[in-house]
Amino acid sequence: MRKTLVVTLVVLVSAMWLAAQDSGQMGKSAGPTTIQGCLSSTDGHYQVTDKSGKVYQLSYDASKLAHHVGHLIKVTGTVDTSGAQPVVKVQTLTHIADTCSAGK
Repeated sequence: MRKTLVVTLVVLVSAMWLAAQDSGQMGKSAGPTTIQGCLSSTDGHYQVTDKSGKVYQLSYDASKLAHHVGHLIKVTGTVDTSGAQPVVKVQTLTHIADTCSAGK
């Protein structure tokens, strides 16, 4: 009886530990990622499209993004890929050029 209880507790603790590890890392990049591309806006949502055509939603202060629409920018932040489209939680934004054709 005691052996069964100990084994059950070990299994439960292991399962809880694994679940905690997975929930903290699910779909998130290990560290900051830098993406350079063209900034656009649709219905108040901002996204950057890199040179390969991949689109990233941006999570950032809209007032800091609005005047960069149509510009080539570089953003650094953590990427969450758990949804239909990757979302970048922006830490830094750098203006590269006033047009998206620059640097192509």
